[in-house]
Amino acid sequence: MIVQDRVLTAWLATAKQGETMVYARATALPAKSLVAQRVRALAETGHVVLSQERRAHGPGDENFRYIVTRTAVQLPGPDGSLKVIGVRPLSACKPQDKRTGACASVARDIAPHVRSILAEGGRRSAETIARELGLYSARPVRIVMERLAA
Repeated sequence: MIVQDRVLTAWLATAKQGETMVYARATALPAKSLVAQRVRALAETGHVVLSQERRAHGPGDENFRYIVTRTAVQLPGPDGSLKVIGVRPLSACKPQDKRTGACASVARDIAPHVRSILAEGGRRSAETIARELGLYSARPVRIVMERLAA
């Protein structure tokens, strides 16, 4: 029995230093096993330590448990980098405000509602109207109000 590559990948992503996993139970590992090749490559770079235990007794053909132990060496990222270069700051605007097409679509959809609220004598505040319509942002209401004023 040899674990699948996706199981090994998931374990590597979450394993802390010193954690172990049995990645195979067999008499001998096949030379062309992709998982075994990957584990050996990780051991050569110092990311894991390999060991094996002989089975004491019991039924079955497997005589060894092949064990991988995680070390403190950080795994490389998908692009091969080991460090976080920078973190983007949070922007002041909402994520949906950056999508001009979505905002324009919302503005088209709410235009009749804004027009009726203003005709009924409601407050002329974009924030108040947005809250009344249940919108996350007041920007589409401002766009509608600017179009109505023009």
